[in-house]
Amino acid sequence: MSDEPRPLIVAKFGGTSVADAGRIEEVCKIVANTARDGRTIVVVSALGGMTDALVGSIDNAITRSGQPSESVAALVERFEKAATRLLPADSLSELFAVVNQHWADLGELLDGIFLLRECTPRTRDAVMAIGELVNAPLVAAALAARDVAALPVDARELIRTDNNFGEANVDIDASYGNIRRWHEAFPANRVAVVTGFVASTASKVTSTLGRSGSDYTATLIGGALDAERVEIWTDVDGVMSADPRVVNDAYTIDELSYVEAGEMAYFGAKVLHPRTMRPLIARSISLHIKNTFNPSAKGTIISKAGRPSGGMVKAITSVRDVAVLMIEGTGMAGVPGVSARAFTSLAAQDINVLMISQASSEQSICIVVKDSDIDAAVRELTQAFELELSRQDISRIHAIRKCAVISAVGDRMRHKPGLAGRMFSSLGRCNVNILAIAQGASETNISAVVEDRDVKPALTTLHSTFARGERHAHVFVFGAGGVATRLLDLLRQQEAWLSEEQRLFFTLIGMANSRSVLWSDTGIGVDEAVERLEEDGEAATTDQIVERLLRSQLDRLIVVDATASDRVANAYPQLLGRGIAVVAANKKANSSSQEFYRTVMRARREGRAVYLYETTVGAALPVLTTIRDLVDSGDEIIRIRAVLSGTLAFLFNAVSSGAKFSEAVETARAKGITEPDPREDLRGADVRRKLVIMGREMGLELEPSDVFIEEIVESDFYEGSIKDFTGRLPGLDKSWRDRADEAAAASSRLQFVGEVSRDGVAGRVERVALDSPFGLLSGTDNLFVFETRRHEGNPFIVRGPGAGPETTAGGVLSDMLIAARTMK
Repeated sequence: MSDEPRPLIVAKFGGTSVADAGRIEEVCKIVANTARDGRTIVVVSALGGMTDALVGSIDNAITRSGQPSESVAALVERFEKAATRLLPADSLSELFAVVNQHWADLGELLDGIFLLRECTPRTRDAVMAIGELVNAPLVAAALAARDVAALPVDARELIRTDNNFGEANVDIDASYGNIRRWHEAFPANRVAVVTGFVASTASKVTSTLGRSGSDYTATLIGGALDAERVEIWTDVDGVMSADPRVVNDAYTIDELSYVEAGEMAYFGAKVLHPRTMRPLIARSISLHIKNTFNPSAKGTIISKAGRPSGGMVKAITSVRDVAVLMIEGTGMAGVPGVSARAFTSLAAQDINVLMISQASSEQSICIVVKDSDIDAAVRELTQAFELELSRQDISRIHAIRKCAVISAVGDRMRHKPGLAGRMFSSLGRCNVNILAIAQGASETNISAVVEDRDVKPALTTLHSTFARGERHAHVFVFGAGGVATRLLDLLRQQEAWLSEEQRLFFTLIGMANSRSVLWSDTGIGVDEAVERLEEDGEAATTDQIVERLLRSQLDRLIVVDATASDRVANAYPQLLGRGIAVVAANKKANSSSQEFYRTVMRARREGRAVYLYETTVGAALPVLTTIRDLVDSGDEIIRIRAVLSGTLAFLFNAVSSGAKFSEAVETARAKGITEPDPREDLRGADVRRKLVIMGREMGLELEPSDVFIEEIVESDFYEGSIKDFTGRLPGLDKSWRDRADEAAAASSRLQFVGEVSRDGVAGRVERVALDSPFGLLSGTDNLFVFETRRHEGNPFIVRGPGAGPETTAGGVLSDMLIAARTMK
């Protein structure tokens, strides 16, 4: 057995997690699993709804609308009902003996409130603490009944506060000392179940920690004991990218930094109170937000570093019920101390300033406060600046009510060019008027004040713009050949349908061939782009074009590569790393060295960019999508056998039908089926690239040299010019005729078949049965046969045109549509 100390885990369960007996049973299962990972301390809130019931009992006592004994009896009945369901009969008496004193204390407190018809903050805290004080023993007993040794712990013995009842301030040094001494003496083989929310003063008077008090209890204990992690179990899967009650497609954020989480909490997100994280920040302890109702969900991890987003926005938050306090006047310009006097005056009245914004002309100051404080704030500042108002140095002090603060939160956003502009332009597009703006010095938020009525469209638009990706994209096309030209034709044909039915808009901002570039940020008509490129294009190298793309401030930029250029492919890491989407028909990037392939994929991940390349293997056929879906869904691909080359399919179909080999090559060349130099097709280079791409999509580590390609034509035939090469081809006619006849005699035919499996990757000429899928193939069609664990013995087939400008352009447009819909 290892002597290494077990890691310490602090797990807090809120009111919804311990709402009733059924939920506590689930909590016990979670705690049992956690206890296997390390020494565990559990912090619990009151039973669900009990805190509200205690507030109601106070109100009833003050108004004498009910007898205190009736309120206590109702609470006891609910508690004992849960206990009876959770515990065996012999454990109930022991539990009730522990908690009955708390019920007696509650009765005395309510009797006093009833008699006096008032409740002091101190008394209110004593009443409010009862929910946690009785629930910790219940949860501990429930754990023990399920073979998890546990003991209840009263946090009033651990956490010391001042006398600010209702939201007491913690004495960190005293509390940490208490926690450490307690933990040293606590049995290591027991789970501690600690009361959340409650604490005590130096005089041992009960106090409470206020909002998110139980969370604070957990992080104080975690910070004092240098826990490995603190878990907050709640009723959502983690921290959301926006308020799901307002934004339908809000999603769970995997990782956040302390700073980001603090900004989100301050600006309205249901995360944590900012003070809750302070004990963890000092010791770099991670905080995990988990869902009691869905324990297998990954949740959100909040840590010192989080997951860098490269200046991208992670979440959109809002603070409602605020007002803007406006101080205006030409006499403020250049006068020191105006802002300081305003803040001092507001602080004297305990008015919290949520946000400030000052014009560079110094003629106006916007101060955002809670709407409930605005009348007092206006009165206080009017009095403070009475002299300046009488001299008209300050022309007026007034309020704009019914406002909200909308904030975009992420790391290093100040270093992301154009982000603020995109934010404000997005709000402008949905007709949201911005009253004030501010950007934090921490570089993690940009905030705007809007009218409260505009919160829903503002949140929805900004979340779509930043978190999900607006359905409007700028497009730059490398290439001006057949595929690129046909792509522009398709964009023109589909423009109305995409805009009207799909709400998708593409703006062509540039196009380049091997010599020049045409560029316009405002857009180029797709029906004139090719002609204008030839007439108005400016000389530019690929590197110059890429540099301009990287410098551009266009959002949702999609770069389409319809070339076979190594230079363009080599630029993918730069583009993807900057968050620019790449849609590729060019096979070079994904079929070059494994090292470069890793570089491309790493850049895609780090840049959180969209990278789509379906057409690199089967044109518009869903080959790579099928592979990804199989792998992602947990299926095991045993092997894929395929006819991957339209040229070679045509060639062997013709030879099997009686044509001479040399004539078949010339016919394919004349029809434009081959590359301009047919040797490229006959060498099998295209097949090799496609096999490499497929193999890597399956998860194989694969170099191009690992792929065996059978020689169709001996290497010495390739020497010289194209004319020399084609002139030698008749010398191969007899050998290929003999092979074709031998296959026919065996009720077979010849086909060039590629195969990818974990046992090897190869492309070779095979005999295939005439009645097999490969034997029935005609023309230039491609065919892919997938053999997987789920489809063992019954492989499924993808078949269709695998080449040609029309087909490939359709596949490229399909990838562009996916990119536009998914870009963040």
